Amino acid sequence: SLTLSATASSSLPVSFVSTTPAVCTVSGNTVSLLEYGNCTIQASQAGNTGYSAAPPVTQTFLVHHAPQTISFAAIPSQAVNTMLTLSATASSGLPVSFSSTTTGVCTVSGTTASLIATGTCTIEASQAGNTIYQPAPNVGHSFLVKP
Repeated sequence: SLTLSATASSSLPVSFVSTTPAVCTVSGNTVSLLEYGNCTIQASQAGNTGYSAAPPVTQTFLVHHAPQTISFAAIPSQAVNTMLTLSATASSGLPVSFSSTTTGVCTVSGTTASLIATGTCTIEASQAGNTIYQPAPNVGHSFLVKP
């Protein structure tokens, strides 16, 4: 949220409205940023018996994606020919995806890693982002798959 401020030469109160309500909304003098995109706020002053209405003034600014991170704990050594349930969380609360970068040692389907050969298995956790959050930096962990 952001607090809006404007003054009129008449000293009468200024009101605000968003002309891009999918990106941002206004309540009183507070703007809420909803998603990535251009937010346009219009300030107006309707005047009174002593003053004419002021011409509306608009300002547009870019609402950036919010950053996010992934928490993915290290994985200890595992036995070959077993299945491993993977778990990680994104600070955004969005679902995390997993992939193997060593498919000759381990493969991933959903949140399950299949440990198919001995060697070093490397699993990457990722989160692609959405209209609010930018993609999270991938987090990878390597572990030994033993006989």
